[in-house]
Amino acid sequence: MLADRIAAALVHREPGWRLPRRSSLARRYNVSMAEVDVAIAELVRRSLIRRLPDGQLYRASPAEYLIPVEGIGGLATRLDPMGGDLTCQARHVSQRDAPQDVTWTLGVEGEAQVRVVRSVWIAGGEPVAIATCYVPEPYAGSLGDADVTSLGDVLLSVPGAEPSGEPARATAVDLEMAPPQPSVARGLGLVPGQVALSVTVRFDDPATGTPAGLTVVNLKPEYFRVVIHVGATAPSTEDAEDADYGEDADYGETGDDASGDNTLVTPE
Repeated sequence: MLADRIAAALVHREPGWRLPRRSSLARRYNVSMAEVDVAIAELVRRSLIRRLPDGQLYRASPAEYLIPVEGIGGLATRLDPMGGDLTCQARHVSQRDAPQDVTWTLGVEGEAQVRVVRSVWIAGGEPVAIATCYVPEPYAGSLGDADVTSLGDVLLSVPGAEPSGEPARATAVDLEMAPPQPSVARGLGLVPGQVALSVTVRFDDPATGTPAGLTVVNLKPEYFRVVIHVGATAPSTEDAEDADYGEDADYGETGDDASGDNTLVTPE
């Protein structure tokens, strides 16, 4: 069984090790992509590997800080900079072939290109956050080069037009505390092995249910608190910035507010 063969190989890897791409696994084990997908699903079910919304696969660890939220209505993610003054230092928009894991998540066929928007955010003169948005056509049709004034907006919408006329909705969110990829670690000025807080959000077109974008934000955890709102109506960006979440808001607990929403807060 392919899942058992991959599981045996994972014994020799450290928790958090990133698995090769699906195509590489298919070549290595001389099987089809469909067989790889079945094996991955089985290993995820066994909690031996973890699959993020962007399609990346990692050897799982029970000690990792991971919160997956998916398939819940009224899902919205807010960043609380805890009084910090954030400024967008750089923003770059490009169109290129997407990584295979991203195309898998977005449902993009073959070598189709996606629009990639990367922004670097600073506080007190040092980089504290790097955001990368992947937007497939036709959702990126009207995407321009205008500056983004709020890092929080990056997690609330897809930076492009919605063909259906309705804003794309967040349908899956992952929070992870772990060492980031080397390029991200360098961008944030982290030493090898130092952890970052990663927030991954997938947006879907409400009319068709198809993926409309994927956003990954890597943060220095000492500068931010992440709040996930779950409910029929998510607060506006202004409400999130002005909200007082209280001194007793703990990670892993939820509470009902006046609107009937639930709020999940990461620790400061």
